[in-house]
Amino acid sequence: MSKAVKFEQPMKTEPSPAVTFAAVVALAVVSTVTFAVLPNLVKGAQQSLHFSASDIGILAAMINAGGALGSVIAKYWVRRLEWRQATRIALAGLVGGNALSILFHEPVAFVGLQFVAGFFSGSLLSLTLTILSDRDEPDRDFGILIAGQVALQAAGLFAGPYLLHLGGVDAILGAFVLLTAGCFCLVGRLPASGRDVQAAADSKSLWRPGTVLALLGASLFMLSAGCYWTYIALIGQDAGFDEAQVARTLVVGVAAGFMGAMTSVWIGSRLPRNAMLVLGMLMIAASISLLLGHISLFNLVASWCLLNFSWNFSAAFQFASISSVDTSGRAVALAPAFQSAGASVGPAIAALFVAPHVYGSVMWLVVGGAVLSVMCFILAARFNPRLPLPAANAAQQA
Repeated sequence: MSKAVKFEQPMKTEPSPAVTFAAVVALAVVSTVTFAVLPNLVKGAQQSLHFSASDIGILAAMINAGGALGSVIAKYWVRRLEWRQATRIALAGLVGGNALSILFHEPVAFVGLQFVAGFFSGSLLSLTLTILSDRDEPDRDFGILIAGQVALQAAGLFAGPYLLHLGGVDAILGAFVLLTAGCFCLVGRLPASGRDVQAAADSKSLWRPGTVLALLGASLFMLSAGCYWTYIALIGQDAGFDEAQVARTLVVGVAAGFMGAMTSVWIGSRLPRNAMLVLGMLMIAASISLLLGHISLFNLVASWCLLNFSWNFSAAFQFASISSVDTSGRAVALAPAFQSAGASVGPAIAALFVAPHVYGSVMWLVVGGAVLSVMCFILAARFNPRLPLPAANAAQQA
């Protein structure tokens, strides 16, 4: 007499933490690819589409404005929508915006489509930052994420001149499309959702003076970095260096940025956070001083290395500062919106004053933004003293 054999349906399991972390970092890195290789994109727009210096400023501003809007709106859906489906939508938007930009080169249409791509880029970045914030060691994870972004930046800047020679701005955009489309295979490695945040602090706590000042500090820092990043290639070319020399300079500087990111991971909380932010600001001021007067190749390389080291060195401390003054647990998710807003406003302001061979407004904005940023972080710490870990906060408020 035969016995019936009962087959149990295998239970679906979430991906392992290591696999999830690798997938999230890859998606977060790809979400920032446009800004990471912005000098190549604007150079392509100048060569292929005949954009002026002011047009380039507007293009950079609209890309970052789209990212800011995407991050702000993500705040409302990031804990409600299924994360894998949201990732697919964001990737589809990125692919669509950049693919259509290859077909439509009329300035208004091109800038508008890049705004759309920026919107979905900001959405994807906010989602990946939220996923990382749910992990046990977000400080270390953010440092690794920044290092990954710098590594992609180096690869993009190295390949950029070859792509521009091959097919102009369309080749750059085509690479964006292929890279983004390849990320669809990572979606299944993501968790479906995150932790329960129903017990989080009241939303009004998000807008405490210290939190707002810290977010404003992040925005002002990116105003500074965005101005430099948008115009540094043009400054180098106006100084008499050819495209290959400028490209090599950018790649060397990105290597310095990787060292900056890893240095911040090594320092961690060993040294005062505000002191590290002041150090980063002083490096930015020094980088601009190297561009005053006659610019040698050494000055150009040293300036970019200092700026990029400071940029990536400061980023981890800024995220940590925002987290330390925030009781709502959501300010870090909003940080990309404030950063994108700053990165869009900076080039837009510079575009009002910049002229061929005259970049004084860019340099003033770079230094002024960095100084005001540090002042905001210092004031934020005074308004809101360092807080316990989020879990401790929740327990105290329960």
